[in-house]
Amino acid sequence: MQTLKAGTSDKGFTLIELIVVIALIAIFFSFAIPKLGDVTEADLRRNIRHLTGTISYLRDEAMMKKKEFRLNYNIAMNEYWATEVVKNGTQAEVKRLETVFVNKNKLHGDIRFKDIAIPGHQGSVEEFFTQFYPNGWVEKTVIHLQKGDDKYYTLIVMPLTGKVKVYEGYIEER
Repeated sequence: MQTLKAGTSDKGFTLIELIVVIALIAIFFSFAIPKLGDVTEADLRRNIRHLTGTISYLRDEAMMKKKEFRLNYNIAMNEYWATEVVKNGTQAEVKRLETVFVNKNKLHGDIRFKDIAIPGHQGSVEEFFTQFYPNGWVEKTVIHLQKGDDKYYTLIVMPLTGKVKVYEGYIEER
């Protein structure tokens, strides 16, 4: 039979030590798991902030440079990017705009474009663009974002100011 001498220890944990560790892990997870839902909310806020920032930037650039710009959307791919309309006499050429502030972007997380409404839009049902004019006028655009399967957000680009109003829920074009 083995006996332990004073000052030596048996390698292992006592039952009480294991229970304390398991209780601490359980307490940690009880605080951490509800925060996982906040990750998708952060994705949503980041997507909305970036999209509204891009709209504001393009309006400012159009006014400062006295040029026309477009914010293009591909609904199927959940992407958006900026282009510049370059006019040569009666001809107009559209070229991709790549700057530090504006690149091709994709919506993150489980956020996607549900649909986009631009009055008078002609063309594809998957690709749209918002026009930004040199005088500061912006084409009115209603963007519906969908988070998961059941949550919607509406972004409305105001024509005169270029400001974006964000609403929770699916709001029809006004």
